Amino acid sequence: MLLWGATGPAGTSAPGGLGAVDYGHIAGLASGIDTDSIVNALMRAESIPLNRLLQQKQIWQWKQEDYRQVNSSLLDLRNSLLSMKLQSTFLAKTAVSSNSSAVSATAVPTAAAGTYSVTVNQLATAATAVSSASIVKAGQTFDPAQPLLSQSANLANPLTYDNLSTSETVTVSADGSGNLYAQLTNGIVNPDTFSLNVNGTVYSKANGNLVVNGAPGAGQVALDTTTGKITFGSGVVSAGDTVNATYDWGFQFSINGFTANQGGSSAVIDPAKMSLNDIIAQVNGSSASGVTMFYDAASGKVSVTTKATGSAATLTLSGSFLTSTLGLPASAQGQDASFTVNGLTTTSSTNAYTINGVTFRFQSTGSATVTVSSDVDSVVNAVKAFVDKYNATMKLMADLYSEKRNYDYPPLTDEQKAQMTQDQIDKWEKMAKSGMLANDSLLGGVIDSLRSVAGSVMSGQSPSVIDGKQVTLNSLASIGITTGDWWERGQLHVDENKLRAALQADPEAVMRLFTNPTSSLTDTTDPNAGIAAKLYNAVNLAIDRISRQAGSASALVDNSWIGQQIREIDERADGMRRQLDEKRQYYYLQFTRMEQALSQLSSQAAYFASMLGR
Repeated sequence: MLLWGATGPAGTSAPGGLGAVDYGHIAGLASGIDTDSIVNALMRAESIPLNRLLQQKQIWQWKQEDYRQVNSSLLDLRNSLLSMKLQSTFLAKTAVSSNSSAVSATAVPTAAAGTYSVTVNQLATAATAVSSASIVKAGQTFDPAQPLLSQSANLANPLTYDNLSTSETVTVSADGSGNLYAQLTNGIVNPDTFSLNVNGTVYSKANGNLVVNGAPGAGQVALDTTTGKITFGSGVVSAGDTVNATYDWGFQFSINGFTANQGGSSAVIDPAKMSLNDIIAQVNGSSASGVTMFYDAASGKVSVTTKATGSAATLTLSGSFLTSTLGLPASAQGQDASFTVNGLTTTSSTNAYTINGVTFRFQSTGSATVTVSSDVDSVVNAVKAFVDKYNATMKLMADLYSEKRNYDYPPLTDEQKAQMTQDQIDKWEKMAKSGMLANDSLLGGVIDSLRSVAGSVMSGQSPSVIDGKQVTLNSLASIGITTGDWWERGQLHVDENKLRAALQADPEAVMRLFTNPTSSLTDTTDPNAGIAAKLYNAVNLAIDRISRQAGSASALVDNSWIGQQIREIDERADGMRRQLDEKRQYYYLQFTRMEQALSQLSSQAAYFASMLGR
């Protein structure tokens, strides 16, 4: 509430030299009158037109909400009608196999109905290479997650290195016990070639007494296969000597042209760092290899299988790691599926084959009879889903149209809400919102339009024979979809037996009844058009009309008719609020002047009393 001073809002100066005392803020200072209560009562009366205007705005907003609820339901119905306009919905086919463990099948809507006798003579297979024996040494445990170098002693076949010679220089040092050693950074196991240059003297595997996995003796060099550490016997080197080692290091392999660790200087598998799992992950992660590789701990074997099947699927493996260490064959080839359909024997590179829109999938060798026919269940379910959407939309609109308007429950003002509990507010507003679209002409027009299309009769249909009788499938009623009693307000009911009979007798006639196209996107009366096609147009027109009336919740700017009404009310309300502020000012000004006059009279009376007292 605004508080006004001598001639203006509290805190401002009053003209006329009487602004020292704020009589509006200190209500009734001279008169003792409760100025605020009187002004508030006067303003309540003055605010009645504004409150009525805001109540009218609330009614428009509630109407807008109801219209948009209808549009949301219409959108759901339109989505359902979209599939009902498609021929594929009514021409769905089903393929049933007498022996699905041998042959399964699916059929597209254009597939020809009929029976197929299928015999699978041989399944298509991928090219597969499997280790000839366990890669794990008997009695040992192999961990595929650990670096290969640390697991080499547990392998049945040694790690065989390729000719990838490398060299490095190390300085000989001594451990706590005085033993001499040198640590090579990459780690090696039984290399094919090995030479040491110790202070200019060259020791090789052939003439340098290199002992693998043995204890060092005089003049000997031993290799620790776990750490890759070389130890030297007495008389070979001394602490501080420089040793240059040249040896084979790592290995390469190729699967179908994919080279492990391919690319630049990293084209080597480092056994000191990489595990079998690392290598398998590298192979499986490459699209170039086109294979799936895995290690089976139970058998201790490795398997490599092409992703493709058929005789064109081949495996070419090279590299001693694959063929020696893992014991895989150098090559393998897949095979084509061989099968006979209705007496014709042919092959396929995969275990699937399509004839006349029917796709056969071969599961195992054996025979089966595949029967292709119309998928009546699929069509019935689609029709029932459409009817459910239609009924839900019609019920919503009928309920809103026939709902009673409670004029005795106008929208609550803010002042009224402040005096009520939330439960009381909710109950009041439920009554106040009722009937916003009661007998609404726009809503009534939409209801009539949809009911008219749903009950229309299609021209041009030839008679169909159902149960020995000629029947023209030219309306929803003719296929078992009828309107209920009058009090159900347009609800549709499906006689499933009658619908199934129509679909089994003449599925194409039922399809035309729904899908025959209209002459334009706004046509709802073409006698030769299908029910779903016309109803889709009618729903589209209804959505457009309601959107123009009430707008869309998703629109950034509401240019609908109701939106314009709300904006106009907001503009008028702003003007009325300014007038009320001015009115409040005026009332406080009048009371301020009264307080000033009374204060002056009081001062004068006191003066005269003091004079008479003398």
